[in-house]
Amino acid sequence: MSVTEAVNYTWGSYVQSLCKQPLGPGVGGWLPESRGLLSSPLALRRCPALSSTYTRMWLESQAALKELLAQELPSQPPQPEKDQRLFFHMLATLFLRYTQILRCLETCYDQIVHPQKRRVLQHVLEGVMGRVLELKNEMVETELSEYHYMDDVLQDLKLTPADMEVPIPKYFVNQRAKALKERQQVLSEILARVEPSMPCGVSDEAVRLVQMAERMRQGRLRSKFMWEIRRDEEREKRARDSGAKELDREQAAICIQKVWKGCLQRRCTKLERQREMAFIGMALGLSGAMLRAQLGEEFRRLRQADYEAEYQQALVSIQDGLYEVEGPDMREEMKEQLRQWFIECHDLTGRFPEFPDEEIGGSSILFADKTPEQVSGQDPGWGAAANGPRAGEWGLSSLGSTSANATQGVGNGIRVTGSEPESGWLRWTGTGDGAFPLGSSWACGEAPFAVSRALSPQVDELMREELQRLKLAVDRDEGKSRRAKQSSKVRGAGHSQAPGSPNPRSPSRTLDSLYEELVLQGILKQAQRVQLADYTGDFCYLGTTLRMAGIEPTPSVMDIRQNIALYAILRLGSPTLHELAPLVKSVLLAGPAGTGKKMLVHAVCTETGANLFDLSPDNLVGKYPGKAGLSMLMHMVFKVARLMQPSVVWIGNAEKTFYKKVPKEEKQADPKRLKRDLPKALKLLKPEDRVLLIGTSDKPYAADVKTLCKAYERILLLPRPDYASRYVTWQRLIKKHGGTITAALDVSALAKLSDGYSQGHLAWAVQMVLSERRLLQMPKKPLGASEFLQLLAKADPIYSEEEKTLQEWYMKTPLGKKRLKAAEERADRKEGKGKDKKGKK
Repeated sequence: MSVTEAVNYTWGSYVQSLCKQPLGPGVGGWLPESRGLLSSPLALRRCPALSSTYTRMWLESQAALKELLAQELPSQPPQPEKDQRLFFHMLATLFLRYTQILRCLETCYDQIVHPQKRRVLQHVLEGVMGRVLELKNEMVETELSEYHYMDDVLQDLKLTPADMEVPIPKYFVNQRAKALKERQQVLSEILARVEPSMPCGVSDEAVRLVQMAERMRQGRLRSKFMWEIRRDEEREKRARDSGAKELDREQAAICIQKVWKGCLQRRCTKLERQREMAFIGMALGLSGAMLRAQLGEEFRRLRQADYEAEYQQALVSIQDGLYEVEGPDMREEMKEQLRQWFIECHDLTGRFPEFPDEEIGGSSILFADKTPEQVSGQDPGWGAAANGPRAGEWGLSSLGSTSANATQGVGNGIRVTGSEPESGWLRWTGTGDGAFPLGSSWACGEAPFAVSRALSPQVDELMREELQRLKLAVDRDEGKSRRAKQSSKVRGAGHSQAPGSPNPRSPSRTLDSLYEELVLQGILKQAQRVQLADYTGDFCYLGTTLRMAGIEPTPSVMDIRQNIALYAILRLGSPTLHELAPLVKSVLLAGPAGTGKKMLVHAVCTETGANLFDLSPDNLVGKYPGKAGLSMLMHMVFKVARLMQPSVVWIGNAEKTFYKKVPKEEKQADPKRLKRDLPKALKLLKPEDRVLLIGTSDKPYAADVKTLCKAYERILLLPRPDYASRYVTWQRLIKKHGGTITAALDVSALAKLSDGYSQGHLAWAVQMVLSERRLLQMPKKPLGASEFLQLLAKADPIYSEEEKTLQEWYMKTPLGKKRLKAAEERADRKEGKGKDKKGKK
């Protein structure tokens, strides 16, 4: 039986039941009612209703998106809102509605198998993600806080906390699965050649530990043996004193029967309870429907790869035909356009422009709607990053266009396809999910652009020579030929090097050799496979209520996870977002030990497929000594990071790099080596470089605040987990290590009594309790809360003094100072109004 037949057999009854269901509500109620369609596993081509479900979701999302655009871009500009709370409420509403659209579009893009639909859908998806990032930036500037509490807005929109979580598109990793697998194999081969280093004295220490463990084991056995002897003696003594008689065989049998019948009845009652919970749909674990849904989603992802291969093969055949038939005419047309452009530049600027290098795109930038001043490099605004596009500038407003060739610019030159292909796909009534017929205009839409890209290098080479002859001819007439050659050499020498060009610090070094050296030196490490969803926690349900009462609420784990997704994962995963969204080069994660800072770094690398470079002060001890060595290290790290982007540069114990005063025991390690070179390297990063610096620190107050905040643009404070987050974390950790949660384990009491401990403490306790021997005993001896609490009592909790110190340090950061100043201004205004009222009386 083939794979398709097996899946069809598995899905037979399920597909028939889905086909009989109604198609769903109209556009007006798309948010609440269509939630059930988000995870529908529509994986079979033979059912037209199933194949069109995700297209219908796309239509509903577009309708909601047009409604939002009409609200954000009215015909008459609205009056500015003076009330800060009302303005933030408006921003939060837009943020949640765009997030809902983003969740729908991400699901559609993940499950639609049509190659051309997925291309246009990706443009819209990136546009919505860009708008979400802009709204996040505006909310930070409005509230002067990295954490926002929108529980009142959720209640108004009748949404759940899960609906506000920003999804992480799966195509960040799926589209690069082959490259990531190859890179993982290379990294594994290099690490396999590295011999594990054993510090001096390790063997003696190991022998001492083994002896100590053996003596402790013998002591425990001896004490247990003596305890059993004393217990038997005391039992015999009590029996003699009470004068109890020995039981006869009948009484002994009755006692055994009583115990056995009780055990048997409890077992039957437990099975009946499990059957009842499964019958009413409240049993723990994945249900059959969820498993079938996951199977269908994976099946559609496999079909995406098959259809993409067919589509690429069809494009190649069309491009070959166009290249033979229309290639010569296109080549001559491109030459004529370039000649005309040279003449216009010469007429306006008085000289011929410099032909762009291949590294920056060649002649393609000359066809990108730029003025002669911009192409010649005289316009200082050309290439500068914009302050941030509005909703229409992200290509979202093109959804309402009716022109056949309508295009809308996105940011600094990225274009989004107009409504004609979208409306064509929605009108198309063909069967199946494959590409359009090859003779259609939709299937041939990308072929001319591909042919022009193939012809561009040939035309560039010819036109460079022609432009040089033109310059020589003009200079010969003016008698400046020799000076022109010298100036051209000076200009050529002054050009900035491309990221992958040769450098005096690494002459004739290939990327593979640099990569291998960094791995062997322990700078480039293999990231642990951790998902962001593994950083479990719950939502802060009373955030708005506490703020209105003048109490600053503690950020929840869900808020931290949201910020990591917005500041790190979305930007690193999408080149378009990183280039056009508000730029974030560095993030600092500060919080007590064990709150999951390192785990979040590995989660960012896993979700985006990024490389992990470890520049922690402890990891650099004895490596690349001296100023020359440090300069070489920084050059190699950021060169490889740019060429193999996305990349994450991690600095653990980030406070050591900016110590106020280096402790005596750390002076020899020189932890402040990167203090000067790190900010310089960050300044060289451009918007197109998907490289993010992430620092982690549990003692940020030990560093100089001014220099630390200059290096890290965004600072996220991670508090200890609250009750809801601890409850969810206990459940996840116990299940992860093979444990089973039964009625004998009171997770609520466990979460309550573990107040003050971090996630790291909880993970350590679970790992120590759930040993292999304990897992074997679990069927007969269920887990109890006391087992975990006994180990937690040995660990040091997070004291309130440490939290207070971190809060006071955070108020010294730039954002904390702004928030404190705004609070003082509000207090002064209230005092002024109170004095005015007393004066009137």
